[in-house]
Amino acid sequence: MDTAFKVGEIVKSTAGRDKDTYYLVIGNQSNRKIKVVDGVKRKFNNPKYKNSRHLESTGQIAAEFLRDLKKKKRVRSEDVRLILKDYLSKEEVK
Repeated sequence: MDTAFKVGEIVKSTAGRDKDTYYLVIGNQSNRKIKVVDGVKRKFNNPKYKNSRHLESTGQIAAEFLRDLKKKKRVRSEDVRLILKDYLSKEEVK
């Protein structure tokens, strides 16, 4: 079930010390190594490389993140934190 994750997708870690942590995908080094950030421990300039088998897709893509990338606007770790916080607050309501 190795699926390629898309840039801007919100994913959940399923294994390791960071299990149940939500991340934002910022790149794919290969089909298996995915670059993820959370804005707190893993900032945008120092991404974590996760095995794709240890990630679960939420099915959500951060449109504002993709828009900023297209405009070549600088993406800050604070922006990533806000995207993930917004997603988690919407999930709590469900």
